[in-house]
Amino acid sequence: MISKSSFLVDMKENSKRRLWVLAVFALAFIVLFPTFTALVINRIISRSGWLFETYEKGRAGEILHERLISGMCSTIGVSRVMAVVTAGAAFISAVQGFSYLYSRKKTDFYMGMPIKRKRRFLNIWLNGILLYVVPYLTGLLISILIAAQSGAVDKTVIYEAATALYTNLLFYLCIYHMAVLAVMLTGNIIITGFGFMVFCLYEYVVRMVVVGYKNLFFRYFSSYGMEAEPILSPFFMFGHPLRLFIFALAVGILAYICYLKRPAEAAGKSMTFEITKPVVKVLLIVPTSLFAGLVIADAVGFYPHSSMEGIGYVLFTFAFVIVIGSALIQVIYEFDIKGALHKKSHIVISGVLTAFIFILFRYDLTGYDGYIPEQKNIESVAFIPDSYDMTWEGGTYFDSDGSYMTELEYADKYMQLNNVDDVCELAELSMKEYDQFLRRVEKEGYKEDQEEYWSYATLIYRLKSGRDVTRSVWVNVNNDKAVQLLDSVVGSEEFKKGYMQGASENLDHMLEQADAKRKISAVYGNGIYIKKMSENDAKDFLEVYRRDLALVNFSKIRECIPQAIFSLNIEENVLGSTYGTWQGISGSTRIHTVSVFIYPFYEESIAWLKEHGYYMNCQLNVEDVARVQVVNHNSAQRERLEEKQGTVSGAAADISDVYLNYDGQIDIYGDNEAVDTRVYADYTNQEEMERIVNCIYPDEIVYAYNWNGRRTYDKDYEVIVYFKADSELNREYGSYAYYYFLEEEIPDFVVEDTRYMSYR
Repeated sequence: MISKSSFLVDMKENSKRRLWVLAVFALAFIVLFPTFTALVINRIISRSGWLFETYEKGRAGEILHERLISGMCSTIGVSRVMAVVTAGAAFISAVQGFSYLYSRKKTDFYMGMPIKRKRRFLNIWLNGILLYVVPYLTGLLISILIAAQSGAVDKTVIYEAATALYTNLLFYLCIYHMAVLAVMLTGNIIITGFGFMVFCLYEYVVRMVVVGYKNLFFRYFSSYGMEAEPILSPFFMFGHPLRLFIFALAVGILAYICYLKRPAEAAGKSMTFEITKPVVKVLLIVPTSLFAGLVIADAVGFYPHSSMEGIGYVLFTFAFVIVIGSALIQVIYEFDIKGALHKKSHIVISGVLTAFIFILFRYDLTGYDGYIPEQKNIESVAFIPDSYDMTWEGGTYFDSDGSYMTELEYADKYMQLNNVDDVCELAELSMKEYDQFLRRVEKEGYKEDQEEYWSYATLIYRLKSGRDVTRSVWVNVNNDKAVQLLDSVVGSEEFKKGYMQGASENLDHMLEQADAKRKISAVYGNGIYIKKMSENDAKDFLEVYRRDLALVNFSKIRECIPQAIFSLNIEENVLGSTYGTWQGISGSTRIHTVSVFIYPFYEESIAWLKEHGYYMNCQLNVEDVARVQVVNHNSAQRERLEEKQGTVSGAAADISDVYLNYDGQIDIYGDNEAVDTRVYADYTNQEEMERIVNCIYPDEIVYAYNWNGRRTYDKDYEVIVYFKADSELNREYGSYAYYYFLEEEIPDFVVEDTRYMSYR
C-alpha cells in the first residue's frame, strides 16, 4: 500500500521539475490579472466624472456603482480572454508534464524507478491541474480585494467570479486532457502540436465541408438551423459546464488508457500506435481535398445549378491534394523523403472516398434536396419570406425577455402554421417550377423580360418526431396558384403573429415596461413629412392597425403602394452598462425601431389618423417645392453603347462613334472610359412641377425589398426635389430630398426631356 506521505513526496519532486511553468502561471494570474483589474476600475472611475456634473450626487453614485459592477463582472467573470489564457496554460502544462515520453533515455529512466506507472501518471496529472488552480485562485482573490476597495463588489460579482472559476477549471481540464491524449498518440513535440490542432479543428473543417457542398449542389438547402460549429469541441462548449465535464471525463479516460498501452519504444516516433497511421492519414486527406475543391470551385466560378463549367479544375484539385498530401504525411511518418513513394494503397482509398462523397452531393443520392416531409408527419410549419413587407429600416424583433432576434429566429420560435397542406403544396409547386425555370435558362439563356418573379423564403417543418427540417424555396409570385396559396398562408393569423412586427405580443410587453429607463416615441409619415405621436396615441393606433392587419392577405398588399409608415422607437437608458448593444446606440441609449407600412385599404387606421389629425393625403406638397431635377440613367442605351465600345478600338473610332453626353461634351467610345448616358432635366414651371409631384414617392416608401413582386420604382430615374427656403422641410432635412417614379408612371414630357440623344 502506498503511503500518503510518499505520494506527497513524489508530488513535491515532480513540482521541482516544473518550476518554470509555475513561474509563468504566477506571472499571468497573480501579477497581470490583478493589475488588469485595477486598470479597469481606474478607467471606469476616470471616465465617469461627468456623471456628477450631470446628475445629482446620489444618482451619479448609483450609476458609477452600476458601471463598476458591470466592469468587474466582465473582468472577473467568464470571458474569452481568460478562456484563451486557460487554453494556452493547459497545453503547456500537459506537454511539459509528459514530455519525458519523447525521449527514450528519460522513459527508460522513469520506467526503472520503483514507482508504479499508474501512480506516476496521477502525480503528473494532478500537478498539472494544481499549477493552474493555485495561481488562478490566488489572483482571483487578490482581484476581488482590489475591486472591493473601490466598492466594485457585490453578490453579483462574487457569483460571476465563482461561475468563472468552475467554468474555466472545466475548460482547462478539457484542453489539458486533449493535449495529454495528443502526447500519448505521438512521439515528438512537433507532431504533438499538429495532433492537438487536428483535435481542435477537425470537426469544424468537416462541418464546413458538409455545409459548403450542400450549399454548392443543393438548390433548396438552407443554412439556418445547420450547426456549423463543432459539438465535440470544448471551445464551443465553453459556458456549458455539464458538457465540458462529460467531455473532460471521456477524453481523460481515453488519454489514460493510451498512456497504459503506450509502448516505451514509441519515443521519438511520429505516431505511437502503428494501427492509427493509415486511419489518421485517410481521415485527414479526404476532408482536406474536399475543402480545397470548395476553394477552387469558388475561385473559378463553378456553379453547378446552371453550368458544369469549371468542374475540371475541381477534380484536378482533388487528385493533386490526395497525392501530394498522402506523400507528405507518409514522409512525416517515416522521417524519410523516400516515404513519399510508399503506401500507394492509401492514395487509392482516399481517392475513392473523396469521389464517393463528391458524387453523393453532386447527384443527391440521399434525396436531401427535394425532400418535403409527409403532411401526416408534420406537427406545424413556419413559412418565412425574406424581408417581406419590411420598411427601409428593416425588421426588429423582440423575444419575451426583450432581447433582440432576427426574423428567422423569431418566426422559428413563434410561428406555428396549422395549414400544413397549403405550405407543402406551395413548396412542391415552387420547387417544380424553379427546376423547370433553371433548365430553360440553361438551354435558352436568361431573359430580362421573363414572366416569373422569384422571391426567396425559408421553410421550417416541425415533425411530430421532434426533428426540424429546414429548407429554402424560390417562389414565383406571378404564378396564380402560388398567389392563391400565399393568400392562405400569409393571410393566416398564425403567420401575422409569428412574422409581422406590428402584431408581435412581445412588442406589447416592451411597451408596457416603459419607464424612466425605457422611453417610447412614435412617428407617422413618409420619411419626409413626419408627425410625432404621443405614447398613448401610439398604443391606441397600434390596436387599430392590428384590426386592419387581420383582414390582409398577400394579394391585397401586392396590389398597393404603401401610403405611409408608422414607427415606434424604443429607447433604453444603459448608463449603468459599458458593454453590449442591440440594434443601435446613441450616446448611452440603445434604440430599437419597429416600422410598419400603412396601406390605402387600411380603412379603420386611416379613419383614426384623420380623426386625430395625423393623416396625410399626398406624398409631397408642391407648395414646398422650389425646383425639381430629374436624372435619367438611360441604362438600356448605356448597355448597347458599352457593347459597341468593346468592338471598336480607340484608334479606329470615326464620326459614327461620336456622341454628345448630357452636358454637351463629346465622348468617343472605343477607349477605356466608362460610358455615361445620364441626362439631367430641371423644372421650375409650376404646372410641370405639379404633374411630377403627383406621381413620385420618397425612397422610404418604395425603396424596401420588393418580395411580393408588385410595381416598384423605375430604377432609371431619380428625382431630386429642392425645397423652398422658407419651407419647414428645408429646415428639417436640408435643401433637397430624393424621390422616385413608379414604373410606367413617368410623365411623357419627362421621358422626352431626358432621352439620350445620339448624333451620326
